[in-house]
Amino acid sequence: MTNLRPNRVALFALFCLLALPGCKDPEKDKALADAKAAKTELAKVRTELEGVKATLDTTQKERNSLKINESSLSASLENLKTQLAAVTQVSDKLQAAAEEVTTLKDQLTQLTQEKYTALAQAADAQLMVEKLKSGLQEQMQKVTGLQEQNTKLQQAIDELKKLVGGAKIPEVSFP
Repeated sequence: MTNLRPNRVALFALFCLLALPGCKDPEKDKALADAKAAKTELAKVRTELEGVKATLDTTQKERNSLKINESSLSASLENLKTQLAAVTQVSDKLQAAAEEVTTLKDQLTQLTQEKYTALAQAADAQLMVEKLKSGLQEQMQKVTGLQEQNTKLQQAIDELKKLVGGAKIPEVSFP
């Protein structure tokens, strides 16, 4: 309805121009001037209205675009939250694995030390075995030597017995 009022004013002004030709009335001049001013004002209002409509349209398009961007950003944020949770979980697992590796490293160090201790003890035991072996060989050589002496002594006793002929010689036995 607001758009029609300036048109009515313009129509009225035109009507006055046509209906009252020839009268040089100051009111008529004033009415014509008012009609012309109203027409100019109407054109300005229409131009402003078109500008406001264009601005409104642009603003609505921008709002729709921002809504789409907001939706996209919300989805991206949720995706990032999910990825962060996964990364945090992996980080926790890696931390646990690192602690386990540290524990295993400590155990390996301890086992290595125990291995070197056992190797040293084995080397000492090997030396002891060699010593005992050497001592045993010496003892066996002594025993062999004593057995040979015993055999020789027994042979000498037997020969003495033969020489003495039937006299009684006490028997000597060695353990």
